[in-house]
Amino acid sequence: MSNESILAGGTRWRKVARYSLLVTLALIMLGPFLWMIVTSLESPEVLVQFPPQFIPRNPRFSNYSEVFGELPIATFFFNSIKISVLGTIGEVIAASLAAFAFARMEFQGKKWIFSLLLATMMIPFQVTMIPVYMIMRSLGWLDSHASLIIPHFFGGAFASGAFGVFLLRQFFESIPKELEDASRIDGASRFRFFVTILLPLSKPALAVLSLFVFMGIWNDLLTPVLFLSTEEKMPLTFGLAVLETVQHNFRYDLLMAGTLLSVAPILLLYVFAQRYVTDAFLRAGVKG
Repeated sequence: MSNESILAGGTRWRKVARYSLLVTLALIMLGPFLWMIVTSLESPEVLVQFPPQFIPRNPRFSNYSEVFGELPIATFFFNSIKISVLGTIGEVIAASLAAFAFARMEFQGKKWIFSLLLATMMIPFQVTMIPVYMIMRSLGWLDSHASLIIPHFFGGAFASGAFGVFLLRQFFESIPKELEDASRIDGASRFRFFVTILLPLSKPALAVLSLFVFMGIWNDLLTPVLFLSTEEKMPLTFGLAVLETVQHNFRYDLLMAGTLLSVAPILLLYVFAQRYVTDAFLRAGVKG
C-alpha cells in the first residue's frame, strides 16, 4: 500500500471521527428541545410515570389551546412582538449611527470614548436599574411600553447597545474607504453614503445584530416586571412565569406548550438570518 493511500485513509477516518463527534454534540444540544416538545404533547398523568415516554402515544394538542384558556397568552404574545420589534429597530438605528461615527469619522478622544463604551458591557443591568427606574418615573413612563422601547433608541441603557456598536464598527471598517471617497467625489454627503451605500453592504451585520437584540428583548423578564404593573401590558415571559405558580399546580405540560410557542418566533427569525451569521463575524474580525 502506497503512502498516498495510507494518508488518504487516515484523512478519511479523521473526517468520520470529526463529523461523528459533531453529530453527537448536536443530538445532545437538541435533547432538551425535543424533550420540551414531547412534554408539551403529554398529559399530566403520563409525565409522572417511570420510565418516561420519549414518544407520545396519545399526543394532546389540546394543551396548546388550554394555554390560551388559562392566561391571555395572545395579549402577552402581541405585547412581546410590539416591544421586541420596536426596541430592536431603535437599538439597531442607534448602534449603526454610533458605529459609523467611530469607524469613519475623526474627532478628539475617539479611542478613549470607544473604550469607555466597551467598558459598559461589563456593567450588568442590575447595577443601573435603579437610576433607569428613577428616570422612567420622572418621565412618567412607568407602566407603559415606552419604558421598555425608548431606552433602546439611546443604546446606553443596556449592555447590548455597546455590543452592537462594536460589531457594526468592526464591520464598517472592513468596507473599503475608496467607496466613500468615490461617493464624495460624485457629490454625495456623508449621511447619504451611510444610508445608500454603507447600510446595504452591511446587511449581514445588521441581520445578526437584529437577531441578538430581538432575542435579548424577547426573553427579558426583569425589565417588564420592574417597569410594568398592569397584567394586560406584560410580555410573554411574564405569562410563562405565571404558569409556574402554585395556582396552576405546576402544569409542566402547559408550561412546555407555552415555552414552545415563545421559542417559535426566535427559531423562525434565526432560519432567515442564519446565513448572515458566519459572514458577519468573519468580516467583523478582519480589522480591529
